[in-house]
Amino acid sequence: MSGKSKLSSFRWAAALVATIVGAWLVLSPSSVFRLHLVGNSILKDGSTLALPWAWLGSLSTIPLFYLLLLGWVLGLFVAIGVFSKRRPKRQNEPDDELRLTGKGPGRRHKSHLRTLTALLAVAMIVLAVSGMTIFLVPPTTSNPGQGHGPGGQGNGGSGGQSGATSYSLAGLSSSQSPVDQISDSKGLGYSGQRKMAVDSTGNIYLAYRKAPPGLSQDEIYVAVSKDNGKTWTDFGGGPVAIVNVLPVVSGVTQDGGTGTDQRVPSIAIDSKNQIHVVWYGRDQVYTGANERQIKYAKWNGAAWSPWINISPVLGYSSSTYWQEHPIIVIAKNDVLHVLWEGSDSGSAGVQQIKHSMSTDAGTTWTGWENISPIDSQGQSRPDAVTDQNGNLYAAWYGGVSGQTGTRIKYARWDAGSTTWGQTQIVAGIGGFNQKHVSLAIDKSNTLRLVWDGPDNNNSNSLVKYSSLNLSLSTPAWSTWTNVNTGTQLNQSDPTLSIGPAGIVLVAWQEWTGSDSLTAINVSAFIMMIGAAPSKTQLSSSFSSNNKWPVMAEDSSGGIVRIGWLSGQGAPYTICYGQTSLKVS
Repeated sequence: MSGKSKLSSFRWAAALVATIVGAWLVLSPSSVFRLHLVGNSILKDGSTLALPWAWLGSLSTIPLFYLLLLGWVLGLFVAIGVFSKRRPKRQNEPDDELRLTGKGPGRRHKSHLRTLTALLAVAMIVLAVSGMTIFLVPPTTSNPGQGHGPGGQGNGGSGGQSGATSYSLAGLSSSQSPVDQISDSKGLGYSGQRKMAVDSTGNIYLAYRKAPPGLSQDEIYVAVSKDNGKTWTDFGGGPVAIVNVLPVVSGVTQDGGTGTDQRVPSIAIDSKNQIHVVWYGRDQVYTGANERQIKYAKWNGAAWSPWINISPVLGYSSSTYWQEHPIIVIAKNDVLHVLWEGSDSGSAGVQQIKHSMSTDAGTTWTGWENISPIDSQGQSRPDAVTDQNGNLYAAWYGGVSGQTGTRIKYARWDAGSTTWGQTQIVAGIGGFNQKHVSLAIDKSNTLRLVWDGPDNNNSNSLVKYSSLNLSLSTPAWSTWTNVNTGTQLNQSDPTLSIGPAGIVLVAWQEWTGSDSLTAINVSAFIMMIGAAPSKTQLSSSFSSNNKWPVMAEDSSGGIVRIGWLSGQGAPYTICYGQTSLKVS
């Protein structure tokens, strides 16, 4: 056999092997690659990942996997054609030199053309096969699980992230520093509203309420640490604002006192490191006994802006729960969203979940809206997060008409249509009071949600967990689980943070008695969901009574930061601790 025949046979054999391997890859990919969950879902449902470019017309409806496969097949056939093409017999070659060297102009042109065609074919094959491996080969980084535990009645262990047990939180049990001293036992409450944030330079901010020097009423403060929590100062040298509202002269406040306090701040930091704070309270204009409005101020780099009422709710007539418990979150392009609970003139004195937003860094705000149709039962204490596309997700607890107890609810605001979707019930736990939500979103676009409440198997309140993978074609909340069972104490006021590799961190307080507000034997804990041995108690040299844990939502850099309140009575000490997640 001649050398040319051997080379041609080799090329055909190589093409045949490539065809067999390609068919094997498509027909039985699991035998070639260890299939990833995402790859499986795409192969089973070709419409899951279609090309997003609408200007391609009908091509935009073809799944990306099959376009890559088509590119591989076309590239393969082009390669076969190039490598197996016989050289045509030349006639009437002009001289011996051209016949011997083969360097005529036509020969050089054909040779270059064949070389470029071959390179193009190989490139098509490489790109196509590489593209298909996106669907077939698992990523090299740790991918967080769905957090789906055994479920049932929620008494199984909570599902969590693989590898979570290899980390330790032990450093938090012995390391703490004082932030400030306050006289209000609820000055750091409640845990569901975000009170801790970290800017891009690593400065840590903590929002709470206390009385300024020489005044009796509580105003809103933000403390800052620029040395990893070792020392703290009042950011701006004093309170965020001094509203200095006059005491109530007629009527009774719903929680006692003179009605002069500003309450329950929430803090967020935008991409320019501007700090935004919201809270609620009466003022010189809205003077009714419980005529609280949602207030806002921001740090612009030099000073706190004058406080404003972002979207006043009119029509107050001695109602309780007027406007309370705001949460502020920052979306794409630094759009600000604030949600809160409050009644209005059309809700018959029953609080609903309200929403307002600002697209100009807090200068102006949209008029408030109820995010769902008015319910005859009260709705309370929302938490919210946004995704990379600017969509907003809210969770809260509230009653359901015709049912006893409160349920955990959820709704989505679409950034494109700027409208709210239908409200959903997260967990099928009827007849019990489910309360105090905390919501977070991780890098896999999965919502993580915790709350507290009893259930059919537990008369005491326990922290519960569920998740929602937004990347699925039909997202559904996972079966709820109890995060940490085996205690007869009440667990309440959980707060979430997302750690590295998708680890879900949850902190809460445990207590006995009828009310966590008055309990004097409260213990605070933190744990990685799905890793019971990681449960760590937050101790303090100031007191054995430790409550109201608060965390920043994002701990993905590997540093866990947490604050809590310690003390049997005034003065109470706000404590701070941090640790690096290390392999235990």
